[in-house]
Amino acid sequence: MGTWSSYSLSDFLLFSPQVYQRMFVLNNEDLWPLQPVVLGVAALVFMAVARGAPWSGRALLVLLGAAWLAIGGVFFPGRYQAINWLGSSFAAVAGLEGVLLILLAFMGRLRLIDRRENRFVSGLGMVLLAAGLVAYPLLDLATGSPVRGAQVFAITPDPTAIASLAGLALVDGRMRFVAAIIPLLWMSFTALTLWTLGLGEVLAAVAFLAFAVIAVAWPRAVRSTGR
Repeated sequence: MGTWSSYSLSDFLLFSPQVYQRMFVLNNEDLWPLQPVVLGVAALVFMAVARGAPWSGRALLVLLGAAWLAIGGVFFPGRYQAINWLGSSFAAVAGLEGVLLILLAFMGRLRLIDRRENRFVSGLGMVLLAAGLVAYPLLDLATGSPVRGAQVFAITPDPTAIASLAGLALVDGRMRFVAAIIPLLWMSFTALTLWTLGLGEVLAAVAFLAFAVIAVAWPRAVRSTGR
């Protein structure tokens, strides 16, 4: 027992802060110029959701599902596997989340929550969605991380998890709780990793995680069937 108590969380990490940040730089170099294309598509879907287009909820979940499939097929078994042997396992989990979101998009009568009856959760969900889809790369400017290593939606898991939780907060139905499990677990793992590495992004990760839990769990207003 005494031997185990002498270990800290940092002893179980297989990489340093420099290696962790360098991973994102190399990943961006590998995939350039895919990033602006992905952000452009994400911005179009975001605007459709903001306008309340009837097809936007389905399009959003398909986009989120495709993003997880891309991360499970490229990021985790690639650059992440090079610094953490769990990369292949995370790839399988990311693939599962991608399939789940796409199935959810075509399951039943999917609809966005009514903004007039759910103002708080709708507003919070849209802010988190903007953060995950578009604004997350700007976090590197605020924390002093290498700008070339900016984390981009559908390229890396953190902004994708945030956007996924935001998207699930904006749709109705109890299945959102099931689909939210993997993104929540990933953001918890990310926060623990950043805290162990001593990186400033941990505060943002914890804040995003807390607001995402609130947005997903917040009760939906019950529609009145009478006049």
